[in-house]
Amino acid sequence: MLALVLVFTLGLGVYFTWQHIRDFEAGLADLERETLARQQSLLAAELDSSSNYLEFVRSRTEAVLKEALKAEVDQAYQVVEAIYRQEKGRRPEAEIRRLASEALRPMRFFDGRGYFFIDDRAGNCVLLPISPEREGSSLLDNRDDTGHYIMRGLIEAAKDGQGYSRYRWYAPGNSREMADKIAYVRNFEPFGWIIGAGDYLSNMEQQLSQEALVRLRSVRFGKDGYLAVLHRDGRVLVSPSRPNSEGVEVAHLPSEAERRVVRQLLDLARQGGGVARYDWLHPERNQMSSKFSMVRAVDSWGWVLVAGVYLDDLDTVLKNGQSELAAGVRSHIVTTVLVLALAAAATFAFSLLFSRWLGRILHAYRDDIETRNAQLIENAQQLRLAAQVFESGNEGIVITDPSNRILTVNRAFSAITGYAADEVVGQNPSLFSSGRHSAEFYAAMWRELNERGTWAGEIWNRRKDGTPFPEWLNISAVKNDRGEVTHYIAAFSDITERKAAEAQVRHMAEYDALTNLPNRVLLQDRLGQAIAAAQRGGGRMALIFIDLDRFKNINDSLGHAIGDQVLCQVGARLADTVRASDTVSRLGGDEFVVLLPELDAPNQAASVAEKLLVALSQPLQADGHELAVTPSIGIAVFPEDGQDGSTLLKNADAAMYYAKDNGRNNFQFFTPEMNARVSERLALENNLRQAIARNELFLHYQPQFDLQTGELTGCEALVRWQHPELGLIPPSRFIPVAEDSGLILPLGHWVLREACRQAKAWQDAGLRPIPVAVNLSAVQFRQARLATMIADVLAESGLAPRWLELELTESMLMEDGERHTTALADLKALGVGLALDDFGTGYSSLSYLKRFDLDTLKIDRSFVQSLPDDSEDAALTTAIIGIARQFGLKTVAEGVETEAQRAFLAAQGCTLMQGFLLARPMAGAELAELLETVPA
Repeated sequence: MLALVLVFTLGLGVYFTWQHIRDFEAGLADLERETLARQQSLLAAELDSSSNYLEFVRSRTEAVLKEALKAEVDQAYQVVEAIYRQEKGRRPEAEIRRLASEALRPMRFFDGRGYFFIDDRAGNCVLLPISPEREGSSLLDNRDDTGHYIMRGLIEAAKDGQGYSRYRWYAPGNSREMADKIAYVRNFEPFGWIIGAGDYLSNMEQQLSQEALVRLRSVRFGKDGYLAVLHRDGRVLVSPSRPNSEGVEVAHLPSEAERRVVRQLLDLARQGGGVARYDWLHPERNQMSSKFSMVRAVDSWGWVLVAGVYLDDLDTVLKNGQSELAAGVRSHIVTTVLVLALAAAATFAFSLLFSRWLGRILHAYRDDIETRNAQLIENAQQLRLAAQVFESGNEGIVITDPSNRILTVNRAFSAITGYAADEVVGQNPSLFSSGRHSAEFYAAMWRELNERGTWAGEIWNRRKDGTPFPEWLNISAVKNDRGEVTHYIAAFSDITERKAAEAQVRHMAEYDALTNLPNRVLLQDRLGQAIAAAQRGGGRMALIFIDLDRFKNINDSLGHAIGDQVLCQVGARLADTVRASDTVSRLGGDEFVVLLPELDAPNQAASVAEKLLVALSQPLQADGHELAVTPSIGIAVFPEDGQDGSTLLKNADAAMYYAKDNGRNNFQFFTPEMNARVSERLALENNLRQAIARNELFLHYQPQFDLQTGELTGCEALVRWQHPELGLIPPSRFIPVAEDSGLILPLGHWVLREACRQAKAWQDAGLRPIPVAVNLSAVQFRQARLATMIADVLAESGLAPRWLELELTESMLMEDGERHTTALADLKALGVGLALDDFGTGYSSLSYLKRFDLDTLKIDRSFVQSLPDDSEDAALTTAIIGIARQFGLKTVAEGVETEAQRAFLAAQGCTLMQGFLLARPMAGAELAELLETVPA
């Protein structure tokens, strides 16, 4: 029986040993399958992540393009708005429109392909840099290949002030096929413009695809895993192991083996993707190795993604698993042998019972082995995943023990700090301290970390080369089951670029781009702080508003480049003159504001203003030009002149205009009386804007008589304004307002049309034709198409040019002699007469009479009123009449009121006269009655 037990025991030993060997072989096969399955899942996850990223990038194409277009158009809008604010009231509106459109014409973006266009709300093209020949024409009926009206779509998009429009148009270099395009437009209300820019979606898609390839090229997983990208047309887009093959078509790859593999991958992608095995160059060993890859097509991009790992890398994993299985099998065999030896030594009486008990024990061991094997595989997988996350993350990671000694760091830590792992292991993280934080800061950080288990915040550390850098740091405490801290894990990212970008954006938002002085935004902030401080302390503060006198002449004559240099030098002088606690700001154009906080008395502001006058009195040097610039300065004091920033700024501006009215190059304090005058002037300007439409303007005519015969020979048109509430407003009040506000252009155009209409009406009534004289303002004379405009008015009225005379002043002619010579020649070519008004009162020069083809000289009333008693006025008048005679010009004496004046002028040979002696200015109907007495 014992022999049977021994034989049976030996048989059991042989059986269990054979079973363990089979289990070992089955475990090896399962391990290989599971390893490959896990690797395939990993590759699929990588492809899922990359595909999702590509779809996200593609879905953002339109949004990214819209954001870029909006940023560019908003900048162009600001340029036009700045030009409008700066030039409004200084130039004619037509000239401001031209300046604004020409400022946008050369501006380019999107690598030079982007440009700005301007249309009006009627569909007419104002600016189209790529097709300037279409400017001025209507684009309202332009349609794309879908029948969509492009211009109407742009107008509809701008209906609410701004918006986007989508349409199709010919892409550059392809005049046969249209492509999708998006435009962003904004309304510019003062001109009724639609300012916009557009670009093709394909351009943005191309740009984003390049960015996506750069990101995919950097993807790594496992030990040597990476992504390759192929185009379905056969081009290699990304190949980290063979970068020289990128951009090469499959047919031109350097080796037949490489061409065969690429064609295999492309064929697999066309069949829906899947798993492929092939030999490929190992980037580290520089030899061909077996590779396991997964292929997937991204149809929306036309790309094929290939995620692969080298099977050599999996051998290590398999060998480790094999070793673990072999050790387990050996352990179980030893256990079995021991158990069988004990069973053999048992008595025959217990052989049957022992054999049964042993069977149960052996089955339990087998189950335990399988359970442990499964747990080991799961643990190994989790450890590999954690190690991969730890090493491949973009954030630096540091793990320390409870005593805060560094145990390990990842690759991102070394990339950010410059420290290798072996240089910091065992060290305290205080090694990286920048010295910028106090002991209290670190104490608070550790207190929160110990209380809450986590801490997050911005902190400055130092790299290995000593460079400090900002980082965003997250620290977590790891505790065991007893609540004891076993480790600290710190993850951080370098935020240097983000901090620099934030600082740059803040500087651009708060400082003037030309002078680098604080702009309106920063001024308002500091002004609010100064007012709050003054209110708390019961003190004062002041605003000094500075405007450069006749700065426009520098821009117009020397160019904006010289003007910009002058503005920079002025800003520097202002900043050097005031205290460090004061703020010098540029609002725009030639307007500067100085903020003086913490004043004891208003006279301190006056002292600063005097210093500013002295500082700007010295000539400026700009590209070889010595320029003199004087300021007009207005001062408003808190709290007397305003309780808030906007009121103080408005009142300081009003005081500055008062300084200009008082001769410029001086400073004035704001007073309520002055504010009343400014308000009255503003009300007068607003009323004048409506005067023409309300038929409140009318003309009187000052008759002109021959001094020798007393015959009526002509008249001068004089504008009058009958306001329904203010009554008759003299020209001396509203003409300066019209010139300052730019209303002189529509006012002058109305006077010219009405005078020509009346003259033609007199002729049509059968009265004797006489010339009518119309005064031209300097603003009108500077119009580029003056001769064309006058020709249009004459054609509209039907008046022959010889019955119209235009009166100019000397100051107008001296502004730009060469240009005005051409303008006068164009007027003479029309056939109209030209008279020089107020001769002798300003910059009289015989060169004007020689250079310009004039017909008449008008002697100012200031010379006539003292004739013949004042010997100096008599001598000047005689000289003027003699000069005119020598140049073959007629002379007209203004303001003749006495018979003695008329007799003196007649004796000297003056040709014509006008004044109260023979007739006052009269309405057109009255002059018609006077003409009826003159033989036709």
